[in-house]
Amino acid sequence: MAEEEKQDKQDEKEQDKEKDPKSLDEENQQLEELLKAIRAVEEEKRKNNKGRKPKKRMIAIEFGSMFHTNHVVNFMVYYTLNLLVIYSVATLFNFGTFSGLNTVLLFVLAYTVTELVFRAYILSNHFKIVLKSFGFIFYFGYVTIFYIIEQYLFPQSVVFLEASLFLVFVGMFIVFRYMITQLIKNLSIKKFYQK
Repeated sequence: MAEEEKQDKQDEKEQDKEKDPKSLDEENQQLEELLKAIRAVEEEKRKNNKGRKPKKRMIAIEFGSMFHTNHVVNFMVYYTLNLLVIYSVATLFNFGTFSGLNTVLLFVLAYTVTELVFRAYILSNHFKIVLKSFGFIFYFGYVTIFYIIEQYLFPQSVVFLEASLFLVFVGMFIVFRYMITQLIKNLSIKKFYQK
C-alpha cells in the first residue's frame, strides 16, 4: 500500500507539471485583471475626494491651547491674548472699569497665572468631569477666578457694573478668546504648509 501511495503522489506531481504552464498563464491573467480593477477603484476614489475637504465629525472641547513648546513663550502669548480680550471686552461693551493701565496689566497677569494653574490641575486630576460637563467646568472656574481676583486682589481698582454683566463678560471672554485662538492656529498651520 505504501508503494501505491508513493505512485499516486508521483502521478499527481506529473499531472501538476503538465498543467502548470497553462494554469500559471490563467492565474497571471486573473491577477492582472484584479490589479486593473483595484487601480480603477483607487483612481475613482482619488477623483471623488479631490474637491472635498474631510468632514470633522467630532465636537471639540477647548482645553486651552499650546502656542509654543517653550513654556515662557507660551505664557507670554497667552498673557498677551488674555490682555487683548479682557480689556477689549470690558471696555467695548462697558462691562466694567479699570482704574489705570497698571491695574489692567496686573489684573490680567493674576488671572493668566491662576487660570493656567487651574486648567493644569483640572486636566490632570479631574479629566472625567471635564468630559462629562462638556467643558462647562472651565466656565464656572473662570467665573470664580475673575470674581476672586476682582473682589480680593483689586477691590477698588477693578469694578464690574452688575453681577449679570459679569457672567456675560466671562462668557464673551471665553468665546472671543476661542475665536482668536482658532484664527491664530489656522494662520500658523497655513503658513507651515506653504513652506
